[in-house]
Amino acid sequence: MDQRQTFSDSNQLFSFISEIFQLQQHASLLIDKNGLERVEGVITSIDPHIDVNETTIMIDDTTTVLIKEIIGVNGLFRSDYSEC
Repeated sequence: MDQRQTFSDSNQLFSFISEIFQLQQHASLLIDKNGLERVEGVITSIDPHIDVNETTIMIDDTTTVLIKEIIGVNGLFRSDYSEC
């Protein structure tokens, strides 16, 4: 049986994203922005919001992504998303 690593809520995802940002590691994101897209690069900034789902991250100073749009990052996937 194939098994994947998952996160169950946006707070867990935010913690994982924050760690990647602090360590300046490469991020490979799968996002759902009117269809699935891949975004890769280094997280250059995080703009926190009181509602963690509205927090934005910037990739390579060019691409802005909302936390709620992220389906997967570096092999860790949203547990309630069954398309991938």
